[in-house]
Amino acid sequence: MATKDDQVKIIEVDTITNEETSWYSHISPSGIDKWRIWPRALITLYGIMFWRTTEWFMALPEPTAPQSAFVSVIVGAGAAWFGLYVGSGGKKDSK
Repeated sequence: MATKDDQVKIIEVDTITNEETSWYSHISPSGIDKWRIWPRALITLYGIMFWRTTEWFMALPEPTAPQSAFVSVIVGAGAAWFGLYVGSGGKKDSK
């Protein structure tokens, strides 16, 4: 037989909140794609690498052929990377 102590108390909780939504709750994957964060970060890092390589090469008193080849590879890779970066942006839906 149930006694007075065996009863369960039910507490009603208000689930409605009036909190403002944050800026990150409105971001969609397509919005991140439009910002092109990763390609911009990678082209920036390439620019830094290119700058440092150029500084290093110009500071050499007498560059050797392998050192010149190394710089040529860095510059060539940058041209290819920049071409991919420019060609990958601005795609429009054809509707």
